[in-house]
Amino acid sequence: MRHRWSAPLLVGLVLVGTACADDDVDPAEARADRVEARLQDSFSAAQARCIVGRIDDPVLQALDRTADLAADAEALVAYSEAVASCVADPDGTTSTTSTSPSATPPAAGASSTTAPG
Repeated sequence: MRHRWSAPLLVGLVLVGTACADDDVDPAEARADRVEARLQDSFSAAQARCIVGRIDDPVLQALDRTADLAADAEALVAYSEAVASCVADPDGTTSTTSTSPSATPPAAGASSTTAPG
């Protein structure tokens, strides 16, 4: 006696088995994806991508393993620097150096005066 549902069940099991057999995922890429997904809870997608793009693998590992880094941890310092940069400019289009004349210090011996206003 043959059941009508046995063929669809078999096809479903084969499809689930093939989906689970896709173990070619790079662990570093999977880690970056997990960290980026967590960051998107607090930051925009562009900011999260920027942060993940600016930190190296040891920092990604630390962020993936814990949500409570020690205040003096190197990973927290690197993460904080990336956050500051990416929140200010998630697309990386703003320069952090100034070439404007007002940013140039006065020449040696020159005095800086401002007219009363």
